[in-house]
Amino acid sequence: MEEVKGLEDLKIKLAVFWLFIAGVMSANTILYFLVSGVLDEIRAGTIVGMQASAELILGMAVAYFWIPLAMAVLSVTLKDKANRWINIILGAFYAIFVLFELTMNVTTVAYPYAILMDLSVFAVAALIAWYAWKWKQ
Repeated sequence: MEEVKGLEDLKIKLAVFWLFIAGVMSANTILYFLVSGVLDEIRAGTIVGMQASAELILGMAVAYFWIPLAMAVLSVTLKDKANRWINIILGAFYAIFVLFELTMNVTTVAYPYAILMDLSVFAVAALIAWYAWKWKQ
């Protein structure tokens, strides 16, 4: 019974980590909109120098919000083996994804809030992958 309680605690911990990522990505996006000139750039049809196509906006919404929120739900509902592997894979993916974004932020805009947000998401995504990797079957 103790092992089941520990497993349920781990699933809840993973879900909270995913909710943290969704919250930080949301805050990061909101803060980005507050930067002078960003809304004008978006109205002109570009986001971070890229054409603001429907596909780009959808991709950003999926990566920044939908996947972490879906993973919060899946972390408490999936069967153990699938749960472990999807958390390893997506936790590692997010860690790498945010490292890429962090590199881009440091070398281009260097907004301190973005760097802090990216570092915190990287740390939590790495924790997700680590906890899932150490998950005993």
